[in-house]
Amino acid sequence: MTAADPRSVERAVAHAALSVPGVAGLQPGLGRSLADAAHAAHAAHAAHAQHAPGADAAAPAPGAGVRARYARDSGVWHVEVRCVLTEGRRALDTARAVRARARAAVNRQAPGGCVVAVTITRIVGDVRGRARTG
Repeated sequence: MTAADPRSVERAVAHAALSVPGVAGLQPGLGRSLADAAHAAHAAHAAHAQHAPGADAAAPAPGAGVRARYARDSGVWHVEVRCVLTEGRRALDTARAVRARARAAVNRQAPGGCVVAVTITRIVGDVRGRARTG
């Protein structure tokens, strides 16, 4: 049995993945994206009804782009990380670094076994907003 809950594991893995050079962000899965959009719409409606600013209504969940599940029968965490990378770095090397840091994060949260799958969803250009020439 593990003391860690999936959300805390997801947050730890998200933080670890975002610390890897070349990771521009995390890409939530479709289900999480739809849930976040519904939550944002509800929060915006509630803020408008109360005449309060809703600046944080569209903020993604802390673990967006990461899904963690604990398999009780095997005692192993199964973690999926969906990354958006910046161009100019090898995707394979970046994915390996994300996997290594994600494993370390899971082991700090809940020592034991873990399986980490890293998916590169896209590679983006200059994320600082400078115009590209060429």
